[in-house]
Amino acid sequence: MTISDFFSRYSSDCSAGSANQLLARFPETVTREGRVSYRLSHGGDNFALLFSNRVDSTFADGEISRAGDPGGEFEILSLRVGLAKKAGEEPDAWRDVTFGGVRTRTVKAGEGLFCTDPIPLGAAAGDHLRYDIVVRGECFPYHEEITLNVVSREVGGSFAPDKRIPVPLMIGSDRPVSLRIGFLGDSITQGCGTDEDSYDHWAAKIEEGLPDNISVWDLGIGYARAYDAASDGLWLERAKTCDAVSVCFGVNDLFHDRTAEEIEGDLRCIMAALRAAGCWVILFTVPPFDFEGTLLERWRQVNAAIRGSLGREADAVFDFAAVLGHSEPEQHLAVYGGHPNAVGCAVLAKEFLGQLPKLLNGMLR
Repeated sequence: MTISDFFSRYSSDCSAGSANQLLARFPETVTREGRVSYRLSHGGDNFALLFSNRVDSTFADGEISRAGDPGGEFEILSLRVGLAKKAGEEPDAWRDVTFGGVRTRTVKAGEGLFCTDPIPLGAAAGDHLRYDIVVRGECFPYHEEITLNVVSREVGGSFAPDKRIPVPLMIGSDRPVSLRIGFLGDSITQGCGTDEDSYDHWAAKIEEGLPDNISVWDLGIGYARAYDAASDGLWLERAKTCDAVSVCFGVNDLFHDRTAEEIEGDLRCIMAALRAAGCWVILFTVPPFDFEGTLLERWRQVNAAIRGSLGREADAVFDFAAVLGHSEPEQHLAVYGGHPNAVGCAVLAKEFLGQLPKLLNGMLR
């Protein structure tokens, strides 16, 4: 199945944030086995999983990994999935997953997007898709800040919390949808302020309030910057497959010494690329994060631009700061934490859903 075929047929059916955030590096070839469970939002007859072998965004200060870094060549020795009612439970039955009809796959160094063959599952909303993989190599991508319980081991060892296995970039379902919404951002979008396996982050809560014929893809990545997305790599390419995309950046950019003008320029590039691809763009103000001094001045400047001239280059603007910040002049102070907790995420989701008809301007069916 080609990537074009994948995106024409499948849309996201799990609201957990997904990404290649870091590269697992080993001094010699290792064989690792890992497992994780994904809660399905709607279900469907057939599923397919999406992967790549490149890092999506810069981690921390960039010394460890940066957007676009290639993984090394590695082998997928086996991959299987099954359905369970709860996260971590053993499925009643397993299905072996194939790539082009073959159970194993050699992933080339730095390979771009690739996907599995269709997987007939007949899943229902609320089912958990258990994902078990065995890989062999010295360098491959993983998601350090995934908000799910990942366990792994070197073959022959014991399972323990260890996220160093490749995980899907999308749990794709072939159920019919009329609108695909993507949430592009950093750890605040990903949901890093909520409990593991809780699905209490605001993208998940928004999805719970949407009609069944709309899919949600959480494209938030911990530590991500606007300039990572503005580089127009595989991360933004995935966002371009959505019909509507929310863009929520700025916190990490400020902490890593981007000026207000640079952040505005990056946001402008992101929006232009998305709109050129036919996406409807909802620009978010920069979330409150208890900024002080120069960072606060820049935060105010960027948000003034988003509410003004920069926002007019988007299709709609959602004022994140006004929802989860204190009243002015202290709107920069986060009521529910810089990484919003479950209560804050519920508040934001309720406000977003209330504004959605206006934000989407008639796109809802």
